[in-house]
Amino acid sequence: MGKFAADTSLEQIGDHRWKAHLQKGWRIGRVPNGGYVLALVGRAISQSLGDADPLSINAFYLEPTTLGDAEIQVEILRVGKGTQFATARMYQEGSLKVIANAAYTDLANLKGPTNTVMTMPEVPAFDQIDIPAHNVLEIHSSIDTRIVKGREFFDTQEPTNTGEFIAYMQHADGAAIEPIDLLMFGDMMPPPSFTLVPNVGWVPTVEMTVQLRGKPAPGPLLCHARSHTLIRGVTEQDCEIWDSNGDLVAVGRQTMKVRSMS
Repeated sequence: MGKFAADTSLEQIGDHRWKAHLQKGWRIGRVPNGGYVLALVGRAISQSLGDADPLSINAFYLEPTTLGDAEIQVEILRVGKGTQFATARMYQEGSLKVIANAAYTDLANLKGPTNTVMTMPEVPAFDQIDIPAHNVLEIHSSIDTRIVKGREFFDTQEPTNTGEFIAYMQHADGAAIEPIDLLMFGDMMPPPSFTLVPNVGWVPTVEMTVQLRGKPAPGPLLCHARSHTLIRGVTEQDCEIWDSNGDLVAVGRQTMKVRSMS
């Protein structure tokens, strides 16, 4: 079992009630990464639905989480032939931290028409990109992040006005990437708002949606994150996640607040 699977494992403590333990290795500063937290919630829903795969999950972050125990309560709303619906709430020390609504399915059984105007970014191969020296956050010990586009920001710390980062990502321990893992990877990119204005400090997530399109092939993911607007301290972040076969396996959008260091 890889670190991510171990650190998102759950203990059932009641009917659709699960005990989680938020572990070290997934923090941005002192706060667990929102995607890691969403993966815990997403796994609780999956296990309540017989190990179904997330199709779309939307979460609101009411308060920052902390390391330690949490309880996740799942309510199954509807079980259909191909799609199941549920809602979940995460609590720590009696405080509601996260609430999520989700649709789940069996990704292997998805079928129907296919077309997309999105194209995978043309970038050098994974093994041609080294691990940047700026990978100094705790979470970088768990996730191998290799910036392909946008590295100049980390060299100068000056806005480039691109609103864009592209990076390869994979588990640092080489573990296979499963559908639940995509909920975490949807929030792993550096915020593109860093490139839009100077002195950006914390960029907390208010709301996040991740939609899956398929199970990822073995190998690293290529993530493309963009922010098109930053207005009065609020930005959106769109993220596309491509697998090693060049297939789009997930898309995400976040609402984030941008807080200045000055």
